[in-house]
Amino acid sequence: MQAGVWFNSKNKITAGLVIAFLLLAGSLYTVNYYSSGLQIGMRSFNFGSSQFMKSQQHAVNELVQFIHTEETEHIEAFYNHIKVVERLKQGRDLLVSESGSSEEIIKYLHLGDTEPHGVKELVRLYDFFSHTEIVQQLISIWQQTDQKVADLQLLANELTERSNNGELNQETKQEYLTRIYALTNEITELDQKFFSNLNRAGVWIDQIVNQINLAAIVILVLLLGSFTWLQLRTVRKWNEKISESEKKFKVVLNNSQDVIYQMDLETGKYVYMSPSAENMLGYDIEKLKEGGAEFMLKITHPEDLKRMEEQVESYKSEDLEQRLADDTQFRVKKKNGEYIWANNKRTLLRDLNGNPKYIIGNVRDISERKKYVDALDQSLKEKEMLLSEIHHRVKNNLSIVSSLIELQKGTREEITEADLKDIQDRIRSIALVHEKLYQAETLAEVDLSIYIEDLLKMIELSLGSKQKNVEIVSDLDSIIIDNKKAVPVGLLINELVNNCYKYAFLDKESGEIHISLKKKDQDVLLKVEDNGAGLPANFEEKSKESLGMTLVRAFTRQLKGDLDFKSDQGTKFKIQFELPAKNGEK
Repeated sequence: MQAGVWFNSKNKITAGLVIAFLLLAGSLYTVNYYSSGLQIGMRSFNFGSSQFMKSQQHAVNELVQFIHTEETEHIEAFYNHIKVVERLKQGRDLLVSESGSSEEIIKYLHLGDTEPHGVKELVRLYDFFSHTEIVQQLISIWQQTDQKVADLQLLANELTERSNNGELNQETKQEYLTRIYALTNEITELDQKFFSNLNRAGVWIDQIVNQINLAAIVILVLLLGSFTWLQLRTVRKWNEKISESEKKFKVVLNNSQDVIYQMDLETGKYVYMSPSAENMLGYDIEKLKEGGAEFMLKITHPEDLKRMEEQVESYKSEDLEQRLADDTQFRVKKKNGEYIWANNKRTLLRDLNGNPKYIIGNVRDISERKKYVDALDQSLKEKEMLLSEIHHRVKNNLSIVSSLIELQKGTREEITEADLKDIQDRIRSIALVHEKLYQAETLAEVDLSIYIEDLLKMIELSLGSKQKNVEIVSDLDSIIIDNKKAVPVGLLINELVNNCYKYAFLDKESGEIHISLKKKDQDVLLKVEDNGAGLPANFEEKSKESLGMTLVRAFTRQLKGDLDFKSDQGTKFKIQFELPAKNGEK
């Protein structure tokens, strides 16, 4: 009668545990669903922010081009980019006001051809965290940026009107450029502040997700421990059933890749250890069982030894069950001397009187997972450093543009349209470096052969003449170079090829310009040659007053290279500079 009552009670407890497991499984699914949604929402927010920033930058570039050229296509392109900014602003305003429907918000925030699921998750993300300080800060910075963009648009309207009235001269153009650069700097500062807060928000959301997942795992471990403890209590009363279950259980354990063990707390020896331990560590199973915790400490990595000794010592503490709730990760040496990372998941097993008796554990080899996680962490740090470097490069290149303009102004009393076109070509050569950076696998390196080919096409389209047949012939090795050196290389080629077009074929109807890029040991050899009229007799003296040659010499010094030129059936320029050892050919 008592056995029957006990059996019914056991069934009720088991049923309760099963229900708890099912509820937990549902909870884990829900947590995973919403966690994924939050991460998708953050990616969507990042994408929208990136589009917002790129549209701002493109709009500023077009406005600067309009000041230089006063061509309507640039101002039209400016307003097209502003439309993207306005569209995102409308979507954000609907999101913040809470008056718009999800369909309306998605309509304005959805950019590209992909399915707008990410925007839906973004709306849900905002609904969850709109009350938080960090989200309010992001919205505030975005609104401040909108105001700066609005100021930029007013400036563009003013520029358009004055251009139509013929009121733009060099002085007013410079004034507008100064105002534009000032606005651009303010927008850039807001963008940097925005992305800094965005990174903080991403880390904060990841922490929330991780805490929820950790709580679910701890509950799962506790439930598993409770279930195991309940089953072990039935050993004495149901010998036959337990014996049969044990056989089935051993089949599972023997085929598991993880090491399953049972350690006696009194002796410190392993009562049971699954056969996979021999495959994982290379030691004989009996040696591991007899050696117990003491042997495991002997093969523990020295850097982890103290922590693991404290873990073993804690087996005598009263709060052992609480201490075992957390997994332990450590390095252990295999028989062949190799160290692997292991994750030890443990639970406490008590005897019938409720006293701690055994530790049941599951050891898994997580070496590959650790390598993957470490690689991800390293990759993230590298990307952050690269992005910081790109921002720094952009700032420096803007300084180069400003210096080029000042140098051009210093060579003449009045800037002509040809002078402006020279400045424009130099700026385009810098911009092309960044275009190639964004297309490359990394944000730090450029393939010079691809960059130079595109630069030559751009120069040919810009300077080519229907009256003269000038052919550009290139022979380029594929050389990977960092963005710091790509900019002066591009500006060098721009100056030399432009000079070829302007002066080499004044008395000829046709000609050839040869550009060669070769890797010689650890040096790069760049040649620009033409079969034109050659250099004048007093070129050395004249070149000291030439802006082009001044720039060529300056860029060569920046590359820490050597410049050589001569006139031999045309003009031949040769620049040789050292290639850092970490770079090289593909």
